[in-house]
Amino acid sequence: MGLYTLGLAAVAVVGTFIEPTGRLYMWIARHIWGRVVLGIGGVRLETVGGEGVDWKKPYVVCANHASQLDIPALFGALPMPVRFLAKKSLFYIPIFGWSIWLARFIPVDRSAGRKSREALTKAAARIRKGPSLLVFPEGTRSPDGAIRKFKSGAFVMAIQAGIPVLPVAIRGSFEAFSRNTVKVTPGIIHIVIGTPIPTDRCTPSDKEALRQQVEDVITNMHRTGLPQ
Repeated sequence: MGLYTLGLAAVAVVGTFIEPTGRLYMWIARHIWGRVVLGIGGVRLETVGGEGVDWKKPYVVCANHASQLDIPALFGALPMPVRFLAKKSLFYIPIFGWSIWLARFIPVDRSAGRKSREALTKAAARIRKGPSLLVFPEGTRSPDGAIRKFKSGAFVMAIQAGIPVLPVAIRGSFEAFSRNTVKVTPGIIHIVIGTPIPTDRCTPSDKEALRQQVEDVITNMHRTGLPQ
């Protein structure tokens, strides 16, 4: 799986010079990398919800995070281009790091508070015109599959940009490939897409209420498997 990812990353690097907007990169990520990575491990992808979502509009997509399979699952399930916030260290990985940099993913330095805030402000300005931004508000993978308390950065961005938050719950990825395992267990990953939550009337003081609302929605969808 790792070699396959690096191989496609190399293709994406070359493709980005041909098509520099990142659209080719995302086409590869959605239609080739995401679903094939899951298929190699014997994992099927099922998606529910999203019927009322206007996929042409930008969103801050927020999802729970418990597995390395979460990103390929989301790329395979969401019918729109997305970028994501990534640890700055990932951009230094040969080939893979080059590919996400060329595709205009957004680095975040967790060790530097001011620089992190500046990155969030830049991200907010960028996503007003699209594409959507994918964020895991827990900040890191859950060690046991349970949803941890969300951090506020995604909701600061959404309020600054004035665009809706799209809540998404990922079910089954921890059972398929937790952070303590080295082999994928065949099964099904369910992606539950909720109803967009508007932020156009929110002010910075509303970030905690928005954070709690999104955390509650995703937690409920993760528990029930039903859109909300």
